[in-house]
Amino acid sequence: MAQDIVRDQIKNSSGQKIAVVMDLDETVLDNSLYQVERHRLGLGFTQDSWSAWVKREEAGLVPGAKSFIDFLRKQPVRLIFLSNRMNENLAPTKSNLRKLGVLRADDLYLLRIDKPDTKIKRRSEIIEGKGRMKKAGAFFVIAYFGDSSGDFPASSEDAFGKTHFMLPNPMYGKW
Repeated sequence: MAQDIVRDQIKNSSGQKIAVVMDLDETVLDNSLYQVERHRLGLGFTQDSWSAWVKREEAGLVPGAKSFIDFLRKQPVRLIFLSNRMNENLAPTKSNLRKLGVLRADDLYLLRIDKPDTKIKRRSEIIEGKGRMKKAGAFFVIAYFGDSSGDFPASSEDAFGKTHFMLPNPMYGKW
């Protein structure tokens, strides 16, 4: 279904540079092992433990993520990964994606630099072609994929199933 909707959005894009924006964690990358390990230790999330996990490059793929990304690779869209992973973890993130067979050199990554670097700010950079997106330019986003409400621009609930697609994360997050 999402594939058909993406195809329709591409047809209606009027020759603009188009993109699909995807969250990484629990949308593409399955980090349930991190959650299990922390639970067994009786510990919760910390940025230090999370960074150590990311550097291990052991995340798997969320079921269906690779086949959907493979579908997107055949479309005239740019894939932009928008994640709250810290930008200092970009290299191990890309390495993990390479191991899983979903890395491509022309993908764009907007990971978090610091606390004020919100997804709202980074989504604006994509649409306006500013900040880190200045070199790539502005994009018309035809679809957003994520696992919690913060992965989507503020808009009406009518966008879900049309341009916003949520794979609810059963471990944490806001839906």
